[in-house]
Amino acid sequence: MRNNILIKGAVVLVLFITVLSCAPKKRLVTDGEGNERRLSDTERLDVMNSIIQNEPQFTTFSGRAKSRIVINKDNYDVTANVRMERGKAIWISVTALMGIEAGRMLITPDSVQIINRLKAEYLKKPFSYIHHFTNKALDFTNLQQLLAGHIIGQAVEGDTKVWAVDGGHILRGQTNELVYTIHVDAAYRMMSTLLDEAVHNQRLEVRYSAYQESGRMTSPYQLTISAVADGFNLQAEMSYSRVTYDEALAMPFSIPARYKEIH
Repeated sequence: MRNNILIKGAVVLVLFITVLSCAPKKRLVTDGEGNERRLSDTERLDVMNSIIQNEPQFTTFSGRAKSRIVINKDNYDVTANVRMERGKAIWISVTALMGIEAGRMLITPDSVQIINRLKAEYLKKPFSYIHHFTNKALDFTNLQQLLAGHIIGQAVEGDTKVWAVDGGHILRGQTNELVYTIHVDAAYRMMSTLLDEAVHNQRLEVRYSAYQESGRMTSPYQLTISAVADGFNLQAEMSYSRVTYDEALAMPFSIPARYKEIH
């Protein structure tokens, strides 16, 4: 059971990490703080265009983050090495005490693979496996959008309503069963993302508390994350110590022949 929890935690953790790759250099603000004013259609279009125009652009991301994770009643202190290439792959290596690698993950547009080195086991599933923990609207493209600090496609294409609040704007909308709330600052950069699907009891929320600069990008290095799915609750605190962009990356991933597949 504990092993299965670790596998589930690895999947949810990668989703969190992708949300954190690019974000504003600004203090944490609670959604809806201050007076809200509903924007007109013209003002709404101006805000949406400004968000898109201010989206950071990069090809690769690499970071190292110390993480304290609580999955249901189990606690873990780990270090995550994260590498991402736009449109192609998300790679994560998780180390525990004494720098021993506990697991490795590789996500591509069509697959999810996880190696559990502590149990000599591996998981190999289609990308849709992620939808056990998130809404089906989160495809690989949207995962990459979150990775890049970009607004999710549903918010751009759907009937998103926009409110002006102190220090920025709040975007709210719904597509099918997914309700989303996005907070951007006065410079039209993402500050928080909330994805909520009450029908299936799935909720993902990310809050940013501090940021570091790396070249032309700014990224959060301290944050609090919360995720809830059916019978599954994860809380995480992460702290990045190193972040780089647009460098050549290696994403080694091979499954030893002696490892047992988890179905």
